[in-house]
Amino acid sequence: MKVNIKVKSPVHIGSGDKYGASEYIKGKGKFNKKIVDTIKRIDVSQYFLSLNDDDKDKFVKNLSVKSFNLKSIDSNLNNFKKYTAINKCNELKYNKEIFESIKTLNQLYIPGSSIKGAIKTAIFYHSLDFDDINNIIKFGNVDFSKFNNLVKNKFVSKYANNKAQGDIMRFLQVSDSSNRKVPSIYDVFPLMAKSIGDRDFYEERQEKTSFIETIDVDSNLKFNIYNNFDKKVYSNLKFGDKINMIDIDNIKKAIYIFSKSLINHEIEFSEKYGVDNLYSFYNKLEKSNSMDTPLLKIGSGSGFLATTISLKIKKQNKDYYNRLRNSLKTRTYSYEFPKSRKVTSKGGKPLGWVQLTFEE
Repeated sequence: MKVNIKVKSPVHIGSGDKYGASEYIKGKGKFNKKIVDTIKRIDVSQYFLSLNDDDKDKFVKNLSVKSFNLKSIDSNLNNFKKYTAINKCNELKYNKEIFESIKTLNQLYIPGSSIKGAIKTAIFYHSLDFDDINNIIKFGNVDFSKFNNLVKNKFVSKYANNKAQGDIMRFLQVSDSSNRKVPSIYDVFPLMAKSIGDRDFYEERQEKTSFIETIDVDSNLKFNIYNNFDKKVYSNLKFGDKINMIDIDNIKKAIYIFSKSLINHEIEFSEKYGVDNLYSFYNKLEKSNSMDTPLLKIGSGSGFLATTISLKIKKQNKDYYNRLRNSLKTRTYSYEFPKSRKVTSKGGKPLGWVQLTFEE
């Protein structure tokens, strides 16, 4: 089955690499009939090899200068361009590094493993009932040993020799998405929830701004999802009714329900702390979420809530939820948890929301 992806907020899947002013030049370019700010990513290795020995020495020395940028030493670098990105930052200074998105042949995509991981979290969330939650709580705290057993019992056959072999998700195949040629670069910073006395508010932590390549809003991608069912393997492992978990209708329902919980939580957060941009964004998002076209949060910015079942615990018992936060190896505080959200400087959008449409 083909699945269409419509990007609703910038998506960043990090490659683990970043680059600075020695690898790009800023300029202007034409996209969709408009003149926009751009950066050109340069293949510095090829550029360096093209220099004579004296210029190579000068180039190496220039790298140690704080204000260095490629354009200041050579304005004719088009022959060494890897790709062009749209610069959507409020201000991109040459002393700032840009976190790169994962790519193939210099084009962005969303890995199938990232999509599948987000789907598995949604399926797990949807499969839980109140008895499951109560069973992983011990003396008011989350028993992580019982939690791990719960995950195993939901997905893994007890007749399997190892977890990977016996996981029902082995039958669900998710391809990488199609490619996107032009990244958009955003500067993002955290909004931090605060409370003083009876007053709840938030503050912008601009000093913690980071710069990231993204697949931009309104981009359209595709991926394939299918059930690679093997009757003999399934029978030998005695999966029982676990096959229903990866039925397409159940997957769509699970994604819809999980995203609905996330969106409602963010609406409450943004209303409580007066974050108007987030409140407006999530109200619009809520209206577009449906069983047939569910929303999914993916990549950087997903955070604790989008990658755990914590909202299911909170829904059943807020005291359990508060105990869960205190059991984590993080600094505790009396107000909102999690306390921060990353948003874009322009538009104040959160990261990582996409909408899926399944082709029949």
